[in-house]
Amino acid sequence: MRSLIFPKLTHLKLPDNVYSNYIYWFFLFFTSIVIFLFDLYTPLGVAAGTPYALIVFASLWFKSNWSTYIATVTGILLTFFGFALAPGIVAPIDVVLTNRILALMVITVTAYMVLKIKKVNHELYTLINETNIDPLTQCKNNRAFEEETKTEINRSIRYRRNLSLAIFDITNSNLLNKIEKPNVHINNQHIKILSDEIRKSIRSSDQLYRVDQHRFVVLYAETDIRKAKDASEALCKKVSKMNQQGIQQELVINGGITMLNDKDNIQKLYKRAENALSIAKGNGYNQVATLPEINDIEKAHVPAILCRPRSG
Repeated sequence: MRSLIFPKLTHLKLPDNVYSNYIYWFFLFFTSIVIFLFDLYTPLGVAAGTPYALIVFASLWFKSNWSTYIATVTGILLTFFGFALAPGIVAPIDVVLTNRILALMVITVTAYMVLKIKKVNHELYTLINETNIDPLTQCKNNRAFEEETKTEINRSIRYRRNLSLAIFDITNSNLLNKIEKPNVHINNQHIKILSDEIRKSIRSSDQLYRVDQHRFVVLYAETDIRKAKDASEALCKKVSKMNQQGIQQELVINGGITMLNDKDNIQKLYKRAENALSIAKGNGYNQVATLPEINDIEKAHVPAILCRPRSG
């Protein structure tokens, strides 16, 4: 495993779901009415339309630019209506017009600033994804693995919860047979298919990472080593069936599994899983091994993914 040290990036996420939508539109409607009524009963000559900038600023709640456009247009229109429907003018007309223009400028400048902030947020979010996501499989990459596993190890030790780690190594069977084909490699499409199969075989609370070209890691949250082995064996059987269904390259997937103990750090945990992977490879195709070793016991056949409590 590459033991690289990366600086942590703060994930800047904006809520973008149905509930946040309702909250924002209710805020937009209610606040607009309050500001409009305030504007109507404020003597002309006071820049009472300026508070509409608050509505525009609140559009930062959304990732989409449309909320900012709508808030801006709403503020501009209500500023005009506040001028047209006002009961009377108590200040010189040049002062009234100056204050209205000032309010429109504040709304427009606020909209420009909000759009620029959203653009920066989008670029930052894209950069974070590109830094932490493998482009081929859309799995988290080695950098994300190192950052998140350290956090998960600390959490599991603190709350005394199980944490199992499995390394899956994908190989072409020709390489295992040592056929003299130095250019044999695994098609990227097949790697993507296998990553999808691994993803389907784990729970939403488990984490999948692609840490090397042909190597994946799964963190089985709150799962002991026996249940992690059951899930991993089910995955290897699935890959074996895929080979029988006519994949052009006969793929082999071996897994090494271990479980966290109180004295572990990420290096010790990963190294022990690597040693288990070496044992699995020595046992043949599509094999799973654990360290420490566990003995199989007789039990009713239950799909491995159902053996563990589901969450998420």
